[in-house]
Amino acid sequence: MEKQAGRRLETAQNNVKKGDDSKVPNLLQNYLQIKNRQNDLLEDMDEDVIGEVGENTLGQQIVMEGIKGKVDEGVKREVIQVQEQVVNQVAQRIVEVDGKEGQTEFLNKVEHVWAPGTGPGGEAGVVYEGGARLIFAPGTSGGGNAGADIKSVEVVGN
Repeated sequence: MEKQAGRRLETAQNNVKKGDDSKVPNLLQNYLQIKNRQNDLLEDMDEDVIGEVGENTLGQQIVMEGIKGKVDEGVKREVIQVQEQVVNQVAQRIVEVDGKEGQTEFLNKVEHVWAPGTGPGGEAGVVYEGGARLIFAPGTSGGGNAGADIKSVEVVGN
């Protein structure tokens, strides 16, 4: 399923490079459907499989960031929604096998892909399933130096 999901994003990326955004929303929805099916199958998987899916998802987020920077505002909003849904799903699976520590590590990596100190839409923190949000103290989520230490991570329920 990862290969199928990756192909959808690759096709979307190629369309954007050609200046054709019209197929991107449909390709993103196909990508999301594949990730949803994958999420259902991950219910009984072990830590290694979930970890691999997490790493692949990070790579897919990089591709989506590239797409997001080259499309109009409407498509950009769709990209952001898909990013958030996929990251939330994977983060939830990670917490089931690795606990909150594993989830925090994954979300920190996502933060650095989306842009140090921002979420996919430019908002600070990452919202994940259940409405909670990871909030980073200013300058501690990697927003300053690449080697900045995380000094404060707070999980806040909405």
